[in-house]
Amino acid sequence: MKKALKQVVTLAAITAAGTLGAVLVGLLAYGTNVFDPRSPGFLFVSFGFSGALIFAFYHVRGLSEAITAAVVVSALQFVVGSASITMLRALLFSFGLNIPVIALAFVFERKLAAHRRIRFAMVSLTFGGMFVFLTLLSDLLSESAGIPAALFRENFVDGLLLGLGLALGVDAGEALIGSFEQPARNRT
Repeated sequence: MKKALKQVVTLAAITAAGTLGAVLVGLLAYGTNVFDPRSPGFLFVSFGFSGALIFAFYHVRGLSEAITAAVVVSALQFVVGSASITMLRALLFSFGLNIPVIALAFVFERKLAAHRRIRFAMVSLTFGGMFVFLTLLSDLLSESAGIPAALFRENFVDGLLLGLGLALGVDAGEALIGSFEQPARNRT
């Protein structure tokens, strides 16, 4: 019971901190429009939460449950997103932004655990690149008239800022959890 409670608290703390980090950065870019589901700024709330949740699940429960969390939250984002944007765009962005988070969590939990201080840069660049790639893919698959370069730049910056807030928030959540665990280890 104690282990389960600890896992729930850890999941909640990392998810809340990551979401908060993304929302704070989103407030700098979009103001209070980050709380309006019809605004492009809402992606800071939506993908900040989903990214933080995936990082938290990987941190606490491992790869298989992180994949499950990513698929479930992506499906929810797809359903909600398809009400306000095209089905294709909702599908591409909901799954296309959340699935790479699993790879990032894996890399920084397993392969680069000693280099967590660069996680914020990698997450930021990944989100920025994915925003550009998914915008291009959406354009190519929908056979639209073309997208101006300014939109690609804006989407890159949005992704970069979202990734920055998310990663710094997740790092803060992990540090907070670690600060409570450290004194307990020293007493035994």
